[in-house]
Amino acid sequence: MSDSTAESESGGMERRTVLKAVGGSAIAVALAGCGELLEDEEDPLEEAEVPDEPIEAGLQTFLEGAPAVLGVQAEYGAETAVRRINENDGIAGRQIDLTVVEEGEEALENYQEFVEAGMDVTFGPISSGNHEAMVPEVNDQGVINVATDGTVTTLYEEDHPPEDNQYSFRFQNHDVMEALAAAVEATELLGADEIETYAGINPGYAFGFDEQELFSAGIEQLADAELVYEGFPDLGTDDMSTHIEEVNSAEPDVLFSSAWGGDATLLLEQGHGAGMFDNIELLVGPVLYGSANDLSEALVDGPIRSGSRNFYWDQPSVDRWDPGRELFEEVQEEYDVVPTAHFMSGYGAVTAWATAAEKAVRILGGWPEQEQLADILVNHGFYTPAGYHTMGPDHQGYSNAHFGELTWSDDLDAAILEDVNVYDPKNVSPPQGQTSRDWIADWD
Repeated sequence: MSDSTAESESGGMERRTVLKAVGGSAIAVALAGCGELLEDEEDPLEEAEVPDEPIEAGLQTFLEGAPAVLGVQAEYGAETAVRRINENDGIAGRQIDLTVVEEGEEALENYQEFVEAGMDVTFGPISSGNHEAMVPEVNDQGVINVATDGTVTTLYEEDHPPEDNQYSFRFQNHDVMEALAAAVEATELLGADEIETYAGINPGYAFGFDEQELFSAGIEQLADAELVYEGFPDLGTDDMSTHIEEVNSAEPDVLFSSAWGGDATLLLEQGHGAGMFDNIELLVGPVLYGSANDLSEALVDGPIRSGSRNFYWDQPSVDRWDPGRELFEEVQEEYDVVPTAHFMSGYGAVTAWATAAEKAVRILGGWPEQEQLADILVNHGFYTPAGYHTMGPDHQGYSNAHFGELTWSDDLDAAILEDVNVYDPKNVSPPQGQTSRDWIADWD
């Protein structure tokens, strides 16, 4: 058997496994990225009582400025999921109308306006600070919100545990998963005994503080390393030179940065300009690849390992995984961009809700109330082209985490990841009911 035949048959087996798991659901198959359908002889959706009018959905994301590097990807992802749903007869026959608005600093107001406009479901935001502000209002209003990002770990672990949170959910992996993956990457690549010092440059708000604290906890457990500098530039800053100078002076073995969007691009630009990569052994950045479409070949030259949250389009390889290949080609054709994990943030948030809504209709024989759908979302499992996802009892989404070498592809004329490592959620996040900080502190 030739290698190409083996890969083709392997891809077919993986695809059939997905089909078996999703069963006879047109939208589940479409959203998983599969082109075939195993129909049930009797489909309960045909007899279900559902409203005739379209589903009204609202998405808020960053469409302007430096954060739009990620925010527009989330928009593209949500649009793609909605398009696939509508092309496959909707959810129990109901089409989705998606309204997209600028997130900015008005996330709470945006959600309130969505509710006043009669939206059936809302998605977003990108910002952790905005997500924190929204959760109490989501539970007061009782209209489900599935956050695309806003990944600060304490939000659902400590601030809004399940007993106090009914209607707020989050699709994207939370910070602990990528911060610990970064720590493991650094120790595996350099060797724990070779990492004596580390530094951090992270956004100066909830997300950056959370990522730095979790990475610190992990790297100090794994390598017994010493923190020699941490800086927190404002989100959307136009100058990181002071922080880069501090790193050059300290010469840490590892630099950790959760800079994202335009900030990630700026860090790489000014870091190269100031010779930063001559003074560190490794830069690990959980969301650097989120700026893939904003990067040049010169910027990815250096000892850089980047995360890609819960999705990297070539993991598994598109030569073996048809859903990934088909999605990549669709995004290239429709938007002329490389899809990043933030594309999957939008795509997955819509998919989580849509597949849960269809499940609810099958179970109930009619359209669910918000409370019923919220109950079904808990412990809900579903597929996307990125693989299998679950929505945990804590309302947090769980998927594999990815980390690889940030480099350049002449064929794509774009930044890519090579030597990608995939981390199972159970290896980079705590068991249910235990906080990330306590879990890491208890490592032997």
